[in-house]
Amino acid sequence: MRLLPNEIFLARTKKNVAQDPSALPVYEDLSNEFDEVDGEKKPLGNGLKIGFGKVKGEYMRSHFLVCCSLVVVACSSQKDDLVKKNVDALYNKAYMEMKSGEYSEAASDFKEIEVLFPYAARASMGQVLSAYCYFLASNYQEALKLLEVFLRYHPSHELVPYAMYLRAMCIYMQVSSVGRDAKAANEAKLAFVELVNKFPDSVYRDDCLKRIIILDDVIAAHEMSVGRFYQKNGNALSAIGRYNFVITRMRHTKHCPEAHYRTVECCHSIGLNTEASEAYNALLQEFPGNYWSEKAKAVIKFPPHSKSDVSLK
Repeated sequence: MRLLPNEIFLARTKKNVAQDPSALPVYEDLSNEFDEVDGEKKPLGNGLKIGFGKVKGEYMRSHFLVCCSLVVVACSSQKDDLVKKNVDALYNKAYMEMKSGEYSEAASDFKEIEVLFPYAARASMGQVLSAYCYFLASNYQEALKLLEVFLRYHPSHELVPYAMYLRAMCIYMQVSSVGRDAKAANEAKLAFVELVNKFPDSVYRDDCLKRIIILDDVIAAHEMSVGRFYQKNGNALSAIGRYNFVITRMRHTKHCPEAHYRTVECCHSIGLNTEASEAYNALLQEFPGNYWSEKAKAVIKFPPHSKSDVSLK
């Protein structure tokens, strides 16, 4: 019976390991082995040396790869089970912290899932929940950082609509008072508009539309505040520009009637009597019975719709 070189090697390996598990051969010389071919004994392999770490020849490579594959599959299966167990434990811990109001601790633990187990199924969900916990803890900047990363690397994830809504809410909660910069209000509005345009059937659509209206009112109030400041300091043209923004782009807000009235005042103060008359007539036509319309009637000397010059008291 003819034994191939790899069979001799595997047979010796099995025998040695059975006697002593630590006796795996690292390097073995088979140059003295003989094989019987056609009734004659010939050197096996012509001095060929094979070993577990150093192998010359293709015949051992396939066996080695098969063994390695089996080991990798077994280890991978065990590792997956261990990862899932650890992920579930960490997720449950963070969830209980969130339910008990420990938002900062929960945010850290949810974020830890993505850091320690980036390829786990719950890694992306943990990222969004971490942002939500930061939002509940009023740490909006940290929440925004996580949401931006999530939206950049998971553009097709099922949680994208919620992540976009939460991002818009983080900006919305940072909108300052009317007298300050309206940058946050404009950014929040753009974020809500983007969500409505991208996901028109989203469950967050109605809430987004309501908040857009609120933000428009905040933006219009800011423009009116700046316009009054310019008007008070004698810069009528700059004031008219602010009022015109409200009239043309924020006409659905409650500030539009006052914008018309202030435009009449500014135009009259710099001698733009025709423009003042047009603004006055537009105010009475579009907002009849409004407070600013009645006030305009009280201060304007000429009757409504007059082509004559107008002057304010």
